[in-house]
Amino acid sequence: MKRLAMILSLTLAGCAAGAPAPGAVRADAPVLRILAEPDANGRRPVAVDVVRVADPALAGRLAGLDAAGWFRDREALSAEAGTRIAIASWEMVPGQSVLLHSLPPFATAPTQTLVYALYGALGAHRQTLDGAGALDVRLGRESFTVAPLTEGTP
Repeated sequence: MKRLAMILSLTLAGCAAGAPAPGAVRADAPVLRILAEPDANGRRPVAVDVVRVADPALAGRLAGLDAAGWFRDREALSAEAGTRIAIASWEMVPGQSVLLHSLPPFATAPTQTLVYALYGALGAHRQTLDGAGALDVRLGRESFTVAPLTEGTP
């Protein structure tokens, strides 16, 4: 009986040691999810860029661009911005989803993150968020949403 109590005690201690502290973010926690609904962009692919910016003035300038302007000028803007910007790009097809546990390294802490999605419908198709928290991007028929990604989000 003493042996069983000792095994049970060690097992419970091991479980507690492996549990993250309340509010802690796991190192392998997802940082980005993109989900394209089946009718996204009228059932056509959607180009998506997640742009992290480390310069408030540059972030303000980019926040003034709609998706069409961003995708037209992104190479020139990226070359001009140098290390103050990091871009991750996807071409999403309707019904596709992507879940990432990391993004390309960025030398400085981003002050702002912008998400651009190139839709056929008119609109800005740009979302702007402060910082660089985990993102949940949902591509719909004519527009998209961005919200914080929390663990356990379906």
